[in-house]
Amino acid sequence: MTTLVEVARRAGVSKSTVSNVIQGRVAVAADTRQKVEEAIRQTGYRPNAIARSLRARTSHSIGMIVPDLANPFHAALSVAVERAAKQHGYATLVAHTDCSPEIEDEVSRALFERRVDGVVIAGLSTGSEVPVNLLDNGIPVVLASFGGPKDKRLGSVDHDDVAAMEAVVAHLHGLGHRRLAFVSQDYAEQSGERRRQGFEQALKRRRLKPVPRAEATAIVAHNDLLALDLIDEIERSGRSVPGDVSVTGHDDIPLAAHARIGLTTVRSDAQSMGQRAVELVMKAVRAGSHVAHREIRTNRLVIRQSTGAAPA
Repeated sequence: MTTLVEVARRAGVSKSTVSNVIQGRVAVAADTRQKVEEAIRQTGYRPNAIARSLRARTSHSIGMIVPDLANPFHAALSVAVERAAKQHGYATLVAHTDCSPEIEDEVSRALFERRVDGVVIAGLSTGSEVPVNLLDNGIPVVLASFGGPKDKRLGSVDHDDVAAMEAVVAHLHGLGHRRLAFVSQDYAEQSGERRRQGFEQALKRRRLKPVPRAEATAIVAHNDLLALDLIDEIERSGRSVPGDVSVTGHDDIPLAAHARIGLTTVRSDAQSMGQRAVELVMKAVRAGSHVAHREIRTNRLVIRQSTGAAPA
């Protein structure tokens, strides 16, 4: 996705000059205009995706980028964002990406073209440039449930994943487990990688190293859906949870507390997180600025029946 900054860099002019050419409100020298128009053609920049700060009117809508709507946590977060936005008189455009860099790029371009006033992002592929591209085009961005790039303009309502993994590992270690494995999704999501790193750091503090999943007496899953799949797989193989293998999840989706599952997991409050993300976006929209605010939440470990003493 091409940004206004890239067009300006290619043309050798300022962002404001590119904006003046696009809007046609200010006279620009013929040779400069030609350079900018050529840069637009070369980069494929969409002139209707003008920076928010240069728009004459609001669309009264915000975008919501979600990596996996099948995940109950992301679904609950999206609903919370939609409800909170509605209270402000805003519509929400929700896009599911499967953490695909290509889809993320297409989605962010579509949100540009629909002139959304802000964007809430629930997860991205590792190394994604989507937040910075949105920010460069004047659109306020809030990351909900992960941290993202170190850009001062960015807003985030984040989890302390390192502290969460420390609590999980401390719990399992206290039950006598010394062979622990971490399991994540097939795709590389930023929050999953951070949880993996937190897990490995917690093991290192105890002079332990991760083991292959097949050798583990305890498995730490990136989220609850993965944990539920693991429990099903383990028990179908003839082993028991937690008798043979303990399993933990992350998010505390409603199914985790089901009496027949009893999943030990880290609780995340999707509803309050979504509401707070919209609050930050709306504040920035009203001020005509970026969010430029970050906060981190410490989430509680909820201990249930899926974890027990390490087998002898």
